[in-house]
Amino acid sequence: MFPTLPTDTSYTLYSRRHRHGRDIKAGDIVIFENPVFLRGLAIKRVIGMPGDYVVHDPSQSPTVGGAPVDDGTATRASEASASASASTAAGSTPPPAEPTMVQVPEGHVWVAGDNLAYSRDSRFYGPLPMALIQGKCLYNGDGWFSWRDIRDTGLQPVPGGEESD
Repeated sequence: MFPTLPTDTSYTLYSRRHRHGRDIKAGDIVIFENPVFLRGLAIKRVIGMPGDYVVHDPSQSPTVGGAPVDDGTATRASEASASASASTAAGSTPPPAEPTMVQVPEGHVWVAGDNLAYSRDSRFYGPLPMALIQGKCLYNGDGWFSWRDIRDTGLQPVPGGEESD
């Protein structure tokens, strides 16, 4: 979740009032039981609610809104693509298909890390069941005086994104 949650902080304060996805909305940062690593917790941002459509990009390309992210990860992505095509030529499985639209099923959310190039999120384990959500992250810090509010740090509405009647 870097840069929203710095790696040098020790504590994240979360509200259990939002357990099991209660009152969660797109853009919230949640803590949940990791569906892949048993007894592990993970922190990610909710980007899709039940019924929403999200783009599932199996190539894990570091893009936001279709535009490439220019933070040095594009080179690593192209190197990964080159190694994938080399392994295909060697006779292993072909690289994943094109990005597809996925509808988030009822009782699930779609989560993603803020650092897309290095995040293990719904692109890997699919929609997250709301039953695994432990709470909504509110603050993080490493001591008495260094707490910072991490609520409402994420998604912004798209201008003209909603139709008006």
